[in-house]
Parts: sequence; C-alpha cells; structure tokens
Amino acid sequence: MITLLAVLWATHAAAASSQERTPYVVDIQTPPSTPVQVDKLLQEVSKTVQQKDAPPQSMALLNRRAMGDIPEMRKVLRSFGYFEGRVKVTLVPPQTGFETDPDDIARVYDPEIPQEKPMTVRFEIDPGPRFTVSSPVIALAPDVSPHVLNPPTPAEAGIAEHAPYSAQKVVDAGKFILARYKNNGYPFPRIIERQVTADFSTDTVEVRFQVKPGPFALFGETHVTGLKELDSEYVRALLPWKQGQGYDQRLINRARKMLFDTNLFSLVEFNHPDKPDEQDGLPITVRLKERAPRTVRLAVEYTTDYGPGISGSWTHRNLFKMAEKLTAGAVFNSKIRTASVRFDKPMFMDKDNTFIAKSAFNDETTDAYDARSADISSMVQRQFTHTFQAGAGLGFRYGRVEPAANKEYSTYHLFYIPFTANQDTRKNLLNPTTGYNLSLNMAPYQDVSHGDTRFFRYLLAGSTYFNFHTGDKMVVAVRAAFGQVFGISHHDMPADLRFYAGGGGSVRGYAYQAAGPVQGDIPLGGLSVLTFSLEVRFKITESVGLVPFLDGGSAFLDRVPDFDSQHILYGAGLGLRYYTAIGPIRLDAAVPINKRKGVDDSFQIYVSLGQSF
Repeated sequence: MITLLAVLWATHAAAASSQERTPYVVDIQTPPSTPVQVDKLLQEVSKTVQQKDAPPQSMALLNRRAMGDIPEMRKVLRSFGYFEGRVKVTLVPPQTGFETDPDDIARVYDPEIPQEKPMTVRFEIDPGPRFTVSSPVIALAPDVSPHVLNPPTPAEAGIAEHAPYSAQKVVDAGKFILARYKNNGYPFPRIIERQVTADFSTDTVEVRFQVKPGPFALFGETHVTGLKELDSEYVRALLPWKQGQGYDQRLINRARKMLFDTNLFSLVEFNHPDKPDEQDGLPITVRLKERAPRTVRLAVEYTTDYGPGISGSWTHRNLFKMAEKLTAGAVFNSKIRTASVRFDKPMFMDKDNTFIAKSAFNDETTDAYDARSADISSMVQRQFTHTFQAGAGLGFRYGRVEPAANKEYSTYHLFYIPFTANQDTRKNLLNPTTGYNLSLNMAPYQDVSHGDTRFFRYLLAGSTYFNFHTGDKMVVAVRAAFGQVFGISHHDMPADLRFYAGGGGSVRGYAYQAAGPVQGDIPLGGLSVLTFSLEVRFKITESVGLVPFLDGGSAFLDRVPDFDSQHILYGAGLGLRYYTAIGPIRLDAAVPINKRKGVDDSFQIYVSLGQSF
C-alpha cells in the first residue's frame, strides 16, 4: 500500500512539475548585413536555443538561462571583428503582445494562468562596426639568420590589409606559416609571438606574428618496424621521398594515406628525433601494425525482379609477402550464377604498375537469354596520379548463348584487347559525398572460330556528388552512362554482350534488363545504351536517411540511339538508408513512369548494401 501511494505521489509530482514548466521559442534578431556564419554560431552557442525542448520550471530560471547566453554571444561577435557588439534579451509573454522588463516579469505574467502560446525569448543583436585588419606583419624572430626561408606575406596567409577581421583567419594564418616551413625543409618551426590588438579609435585590428623556423633538415635513413609477414621493401617502395631530399611534411602525409589505402595496416605512425643529426639528416621511423591478411565477406540482397540473392568473397592480401592479392568470389540468385578469381600483383616491373589476372565463369538464365560463358584476361594497370589510372591487356571469352527471342543457340570464341581508364576523386566508395568518378572501358573483339565476326564495344560512365558543405546531411548525386557497339549487326551480336538497361543498378522501376526494346515481354538488348540518375540523399538522423530519386534511360537497337522510334524510359521512387560502419543498407521502392502494358510491373523493390552509385 505504501509503495502504491509513493508511485501515485511521484506521478502527481511529475505531472505538476510538467504543468509548471515555461515553454518558449527563441527569436535571434541580427541586421541583414550580418554574415551567415555569425547567425549560425549564435544559434550554436545559445543554451536557450539548444535546451528549448527542456523548458525551465519558472520565468526566473528562463530569464537566467537567456542572460547566460550573452557572454557567449559576445565572444562570437568579437571572433568576427565586432568588438563593440551588444546583446539585449527581452521576454515577450504570449498573450499581452508587449515586451517585458526581465526584472519585473511576475507583474505581467502569471504562471498559474494557462497559456495558449509559448513565451518568446528575443535576442536583439547590435554588432556595431566590423573591425578590419591593419598593418599585418609576419616576421622572423630577431635572433634568426636572414638567410633562412622567408615567411609568407600576410596576404598569402589570408590576413591582408583592410580585410574584415576574423579570429579563425588568424588561427589559419598561424597554421599556414608553420606549414610553409614544414613543407620546405624546416620540420620544427615555432610561432613565438602572436599579437592581436584592437584599436577602438580606428575600428582596426593589428595582427603580428613572429616565427622561428628551427634547423633545416633533410630526410635521413628510413626505418620500418612492426612488420611480421610483409616484406619491408614493399613499404619502402611506397614512400614518396628519397634520403637526402629536403624534409617535406606533405610527403609524410601522402605516405600515411598511401599505406592506409593498401588495406594492409591497422596502424601507421611516423616518428623522428627532435633535431637533425650533424649532416642535417632527420631519420624517419615508420611504425606499422599489419591487419589480418584474410577477409571473408558475405552479403544478401533482394529485388522483386529476380528475388533473393547472395554474394560472397574470400581475399588474401599478402599472398607472397609483397602485397599480392588473391580474391575469390561468387554471386548466386535466380538469374545469375557467377564464380570469379582475381590476382593482383603490385609493383609489377615498376612501383606504379599492377599486374591483374582475372577469370570468371557465368551461368545466366535471364528473361533476355540463356547463356554459359568463361572469361579469362590479364592486364597491366598503371597509377599515373593519385586519382587517375589506366591499363591494357589481353583476354579470351568462350560463350554459348540462346536468345529468348528466337531460341537459336550460338557459340563464340572471342579474343579481345581490353583498355580501361578511371579518374576517381571520391573518398568513400560505399557512401560518397564529394568528388566524382569517370570511367571508360573498351575493347575490340575478334571471333577466332569465325573470322568475319568482329566488333568494337565501349562504355563511358560517370558520377558526381555535391554536399553543399553539409557533410553527409544532404548530398545530391548524379550519374550517367553511354555505350556503343560498332562493326556488327544486332542479330549477330552475342546476346549476353549486348547493352541492357533496367534494374537496381540502372533504371529502377523496371525489371532487370527490361528498360529497352522488347519482343512481347522479352528484352532484346541493343547496340547502344544511355542511362542517367539523380538522387537527393537526406540524413534524418545519424543512422537513417531518405533518398528521393529519378532514373532514366534505355537500350537501343541501333548503335546510334534513335529517339524517334524508341523513347527514354523513366522511373521514380523513394529510398531508405540505414547507415552502418560497413556502409549504408539500401531499400529502394520505384515505379515505372512509362509503364508498358504486359511488360512492366507496377513497382520494383531493391534491397542491398551500399548506395546505388
């Protein structure tokens, strides 16, 4: 009985406490000329804004909360050069419509009277004049030899004369000064003086830096530690500097990224002594920790056009101690059964070359054809820059295919010469938010069993991403692809090498391979293809996002698309993303805008790992 009374009393007290709270909204008023960054920071530093979903229990506490924001808001104003900025707080009751004196709130607001609308906490910001930079100076310390590298000019460092003052620009200028020396042979620079003096008589700010570059240094001997299986020569070949070269911090940063990008290491550290040796050499120690060399991946997916599917792979990343990679994979669903093996040999004859050997065995029973094929190829791929690579090689493909449209089996033995090129500036392949990817794949084919069968096939594809400085909160993603086949008729072209559109990785809303010419409901494929997509990716929370999208495209019977006889097909839909550590889980639902009777279903659903592109 006592426990029940205690629970009832606690419930009543909580309800009473909730009723006594003072809900409110916040109105921060700044002049129209105020920079957007200032408005944003005023919102971010205001506890009144951040805690509005937890209103205080009295007007006095609300007033205290609002008044507590004034010092932080003044700091924001000063950081942008508004040294005379003022902040006024006013509480506006919901019913009276007039402003109140914060020191006499109780006289005009009775918390016992139910209120229909919340209180308004109004911040009136008078920033005053914005101070500008005057007489900026970046100088060497008095005891530094005049023969060392000169410091950057104030304009180069971002603090030019008469520019609007910003505390962040002063901080960035300091980083720029240090980077100039670290990137040009001086690994130990120090800023020994940074003066920022505001002059209220002229509305200006004097900014002065004094820098000590420290001793000049060359890259000394490099030591690699922590390796167990990998040969240290592989690591040394990746390092972008040579012993005796002037120290450059950018090369250290580049090496760190290159080593992490190999996926061979869980730890990459660079260490060096506090000063160079007598020959100006600075020894570098590269400390590494190897990841487990083997990885097993398993993924499941589902689409309405071919049902559930499963894919998996096994990878060994250091087969012969020099980062040789062997990958075996398989894909299985109702339409496609594929097994593949790939071997990558880095530093093949040159540190920027990779030898790639691939083989794949395919069993496909799609609505367009029934095919069995085996494909073997090898290629040398060269990394010309950090983002651009290209390669060429030799390949052979054996296939036996029966087009669903005529049920005539054909066998081909194709020798081909593949060429590839790829420019990729994306940072995260599973969830890109910036950058672009542009790829070209092409090859001439010759049937060695039928000398008159030859053709040339290429596919150009690209995608780009814009996040408008929102991180991954909102990303606009655009994709397009175009391909053609030359030198062969549509009838003679192997059905499994024709171009197709439609499905989760192409034009959503249409079944796999169905966005194009059909005979009845049988996809025919084409000698050319054009597809494009637009997505707007919104993150609702850190884990959940929504993606409205529009896809378009078609395969075309002729090598030059005939838009008069064949129309572009469009699909639209909405996607749900659940973001995980290994990438987003994707659920897309799409409808065909140009639905063809007897061919297209009313909708398609796609479930897989990773963004659609």
